[in-house]
Amino acid sequence: MINITSFEMLDNAIRLAGGKPVVLEALWDGDTAGWYLYLNLHVKVKKLFSTKKEVKYIGTIRLGQDIRLFNGTVPPWPEAELAKEWGKIASEKYGLIFYFPSDKEPDSDCPGWDSRHLAIQCADCAKMIIPTDSPYLPKDICYSCHLKREFRNNIKNAEPYDDGIILYMVKDKAYHHLGYSSFLDEFAIAPFIADTVQARRKGKQVDIVTLNELDISIIKGKIEQVLDEKVAVYKSAEFPPNFPENFKSRIKRYTVQYKGNTYELIEQFDKEHAKIGGLVQALKMVDKAISGNYCFKIYFRNGFTYRDDAVLRFVNFVSNGSTSLAAIEQQYSGTLTKTEVQDTVKKMEKAGCLKIEGEIVQATDLTGKLL
Repeated sequence: MINITSFEMLDNAIRLAGGKPVVLEALWDGDTAGWYLYLNLHVKVKKLFSTKKEVKYIGTIRLGQDIRLFNGTVPPWPEAELAKEWGKIASEKYGLIFYFPSDKEPDSDCPGWDSRHLAIQCADCAKMIIPTDSPYLPKDICYSCHLKREFRNNIKNAEPYDDGIILYMVKDKAYHHLGYSSFLDEFAIAPFIADTVQARRKGKQVDIVTLNELDISIIKGKIEQVLDEKVAVYKSAEFPPNFPENFKSRIKRYTVQYKGNTYELIEQFDKEHAKIGGLVQALKMVDKAISGNYCFKIYFRNGFTYRDDAVLRFVNFVSNGSTSLAAIEQQYSGTLTKTEVQDTVKKMEKAGCLKIEGEIVQATDLTGKLL
């Protein structure tokens, strides 16, 4: 895909498309890296005795992966700002219509230029959408507004939100983020630490479990014992496995190193190979901790609600770690009462996540570790 990074590139693409440009449309799409805009140009091409309409893809606008949403990028969707700026210039230069049905946030349910007659207006944000055929979603609003409604209701009703276990490798005051998961068993080292971790949890609002050097050495021994058993089975099994012909073209392979030997594994379709690969990765993480004199710290949240999480994120990210109680009340005006906001702030202060000095509310070091 051609990534357009300037109006000059867009202008050149319009000129090379041929025909008379009539409509330039910008529509959202996404892949594993996140959202991007793709641009289509509707042109009229003169034939011998007629004029034919053609739609030509001319490029994309992508300015980063969606990880920027967690890094405080302002605005969060700069593609939209550039598209509007360039679309206005193109409209004035070529006399075309610039069509951008979702110019504030990504939405792949908006109609293209040729299907706009099938669309309705979202009842909340008024943008044009093709009504969903899902029996589980409302048909009068876009998916983004549906999520916003659910989010507001979760905050208003203080729905439980304990999800989120964070694993760090720590030395002195240096924290290296190793992963986030909804459940402990989703970490590769989980089978080897679950009993120890559970025994050390204290049921506090925020539980922090530390695995020291001795713990990590024991974990390494357990991982190697299981790996030795898996590798022994691997060596005695047929390789590559006898897959049906229609699967063979889809098989991807990779290699891992263990105790000086190289093992070729299949990326998909073989659970035992996946277990070996996961164990080798877990062993690498443990070896790195041992060689660098690190410990592991695991953070758990207990009794948190969507309301708690929302207030913490507003203070930590939106307000850069410091704001006023009045600003938090204003942020959730219409969703929470002043008393509900104040109770939430006090609850998070008691948990060690916020610090209150008069009317000023500040995030603590713990806040950043949990979000």
